[in-house]
Amino acid sequence: MCLPVYQPSDVAFQFVIASDTEEEADALCAQDTNPVVVGTLEQCSDAITPFVGEITRYRISATQVLYYWSAGITTLYDYDFGTCFRIAVEVFDQLFCSNCFQRIKSDCHTSVIEYSGNTNQYGFNYCAGNAEDTDSAADCDPLILQFTNQATLTIPWTAYLQARYGTTPAAQAWLYDGGELVAAGIRVAYDTYPPTALLFDFGGTASGVVRINK
Repeated sequence: MCLPVYQPSDVAFQFVIASDTEEEADALCAQDTNPVVVGTLEQCSDAITPFVGEITRYRISATQVLYYWSAGITTLYDYDFGTCFRIAVEVFDQLFCSNCFQRIKSDCHTSVIEYSGNTNQYGFNYCAGNAEDTDSAADCDPLILQFTNQATLTIPWTAYLQARYGTTPAAQAWLYDGGELVAAGIRVAYDTYPPTALLFDFGGTASGVVRINK
């Protein structure tokens, strides 16, 4: 049985790509390119019809990139009522297909399935959230935050993050230079002691990542 879809906003999803090396993860996060294509197709042997818009990317560890799509199935109206299709993800030259969906004509007898939680499980990563559990602490070491076109960056240093990474963590900024991440040698500053925020000044508009360790 295919899962019914009545309108494009019925579906949102996320997935994590785990690379073998940091360099491969860097390529997934590069500003000027995105080797991941997300869309739909009827059969896994078909060509993908890409979604309209850009998928959101989060660097959640040195070798993991989380992809989140919230804009719905923008290609839904390409399919006739009753037609079955799949969501597809193409990473470089590898294709991955979801389970089956079907466009339906009426919203009668349909319901919405939602999932939420505050721990890392079922492929959903919440290590940058407000979870109080300590079992998944290893998943958050290091914490890598991506920023785009920022001259300064302020990271609220909450009690949760202090418990994970310490009062004054080791933090390093990496900036994009010619499409590659380069260690910038920028030192973190604190608003007070003990800090309630980590402060970075990039000396001008820049994009890159901040890596935080215990």
